[in-house]
Amino acid sequence: MRKAYKFLCTAFFLVAVGFVFQSHNGLSAAEIEGKININTATEEQIAVLPGVGPKLASEVVNYRKANGNFMEVADLKKVNGVGDKKFEKMKNFIVTEGDTTITPAKVAKSEKAKKDEMK
Repeated sequence: MRKAYKFLCTAFFLVAVGFVFQSHNGLSAAEIEGKININTATEEQIAVLPGVGPKLASEVVNYRKANGNFMEVADLKKVNGVGDKKFEKMKNFIVTEGDTTITPAKVAKSEKAKKDEMK
């Protein structure tokens, strides 16, 4: 009985940790406005993409430094850690030319609310 209790507690803990790490993995598509140029964006900008966190953003920048610019958006799948599912989450926010205009919408809205309060 005691082993079963320990197993259940451990399983619950691992599931809870998984949810915490998943929630810190980029923003959801509803929280993003704009596009990101994967050829010029910083790690911090890339990390804002859905399903992307600091580690994967670093991988993207390192890949770009080692291999040159991405010729098309789908080339992002060549980066270790970007598979079909992850690519589908972020592809609508990625470009290979032009300026990076991506902003986390929720952050921008909350900052605006703070500015309004200060007036």
